[in-house]
Amino acid sequence: MKSANSLMSSLGTTVFEVMSALAREHKSVNLGQGFPDDKGPDEVRAAAAEFLLSGHNQYPPMMGIPELRQAVAEHAKRFQGLDVDWQSEVLVTSGATEALGDCLFGLVEPGDEVVLIEPLYDSYLPMVRRAGGVPKLVRLEPPTWRLPREELAAAFSAKTKLILFNTPMNPCSKVFDRDELQFIADLCLQYDVYAVCDEVYEHIIFDDRRHISPMTLPGMRDRTVRIRSGGQSFSPTGAVVGFLRDPGGPQ
Repeated sequence: MKSANSLMSSLGTTVFEVMSALAREHKSVNLGQGFPDDKGPDEVRAAAAEFLLSGHNQYPPMMGIPELRQAVAEHAKRFQGLDVDWQSEVLVTSGATEALGDCLFGLVEPGDEVVLIEPLYDSYLPMVRRAGGVPKLVRLEPPTWRLPREELAAAFSAKTKLILFNTPMNPCSKVFDRDELQFIADLCLQYDVYAVCDEVYEHIIFDDRRHISPMTLPGMRDRTVRIRSGGQSFSPTGAVVGFLRDPGGPQ
């Protein structure tokens, strides 16, 4: 029998599945994945139940339900001051990971370099490699988790297609400040690359810190893809509803 796809078969399972299996085996508290103790807002769960019971359970439009896309655009305006065209710039996906895959498979050509900031969400590397990209890794170190600017600048080249990072970060919880984001933005502008920013934890911030979307920085609106998640924002992580704001619109 012919072999399966060699790249996919070499990826193995996710660290989340491994940690969850160990937690079940040892009857321990599972801190390996985002399982909120809170069930989420009552009004959100009630609205979801009513929506299903009233028969709204068929195929939606390809880009997502218009009302939801409008709400995503309104959220961007309310929290980041961004004017977003919901009809051409907002896509609803089955979770933020699918939105991430849409970005990478839509932007990366085989041989393109992709800058990644470690420690990173475990889906990033497999997806970059599956898209044919060449990962260029830059690592943050504890306890400060400061952005290593020289190393980051050295990771960019004429072959760089995009930088993929998230803020607030998973798993180390770092929140990039404006100065750090501006440094990243300057590199994106210098090398004419995209910034794919995973912002799913934007509302889970403590110590009076503030989440800043790279899209709000000068020159970055039309080269930033912003990824968000309803699961992380409202706690029902199994609902896997993601949102992608693409400056180029559907191609």
